Amino acid sequence: MSVELFKPKTRLFRGNLHGHSRHSDGVLDNAEVVETYQNLGYDFICISDHLWSDTRFCAQTVNPYVYSDSDTFLTITSAEIHCRGKAMDRDGLWHILANGLPLDFGVADDAETGAELVRRAVDAGAFVSIAHPEWYSMTTEEALALDAAHAVEIYNHSCAIEAGRGGGTYVVDLLLNNDRPVGIIATDDSHFRIPDAGGGWVMVAAEELTSKAIISSLKLGHYYSSTGPNIYDIVLENSILSISCSAVETICVAGMEHRSLYDNCSNKTKAYFDLTDFHSDWFRISITDAAGKTAWSNPYWKGKHY
Repeated sequence: MSVELFKPKTRLFRGNLHGHSRHSDGVLDNAEVVETYQNLGYDFICISDHLWSDTRFCAQTVNPYVYSDSDTFLTITSAEIHCRGKAMDRDGLWHILANGLPLDFGVADDAETGAELVRRAVDAGAFVSIAHPEWYSMTTEEALALDAAHAVEIYNHSCAIEAGRGGGTYVVDLLLNNDRPVGIIATDDSHFRIPDAGGGWVMVAAEELTSKAIISSLKLGHYYSSTGPNIYDIVLENSILSISCSAVETICVAGMEHRSLYDNCSNKTKAYFDLTDFHSDWFRISITDAAGKTAWSNPYWKGKHY
């Protein structure tokens, strides 16, 4: 039996899910943000300005800016939403990324918890992700509490270059090892105080360049994330996993606990792994090129994907 885990039949659209403008604490106005990403060759972006009551760095409304040209470029209404209760954050705030929010999504009140805010955003139709968990030292208990989130930032470019804390692998695997299926995203979190655009992105397989199509594909997991390399297809035939990609140095299959398989070979564009004795309910794939740039698949689960 052959299972096409990732073999897009549609176009792949490159997008940044996390970025800011002058609507909150970014340096550029909306049009300048769009122009920056158009020049970088992106197809869509989410201007996800901070949504909270503190006027120092937040707006009190979702950014209403819309740019839509179905043939060239799209902005998706988004916000980085906050509420109280997060440990190890100087403001005591949760940072939650919500893509595809309605414009009337309201600021959290002082009683709303992180888990409640995530659920409210999901119920409003958004694709919701746990933002930069390493940057503000997310604890095990905090990560497990956000049980409705769709994804985790495995890479946040701004946090990586400003603080050396841009990772999220630990939280991804923590949730997967606790039977919590989550997607994996890479983002910029661009504020433009420094050159922080174009460092992390998603490649989304969708029928068309519309907000509805992109958000739907994100929720279905029809995408991969990258800081450089490309993943072309992932196919499981009987117990043999095949991966096609751009030229890389390492291809790794990670599973439950500390299980992993890997292939190290210069300029490799194809790899095969026998999963017969790979006793794991899930696996995810990462590939790393000669420049140290990485791409990540979403996790695949027995009984759901294969």
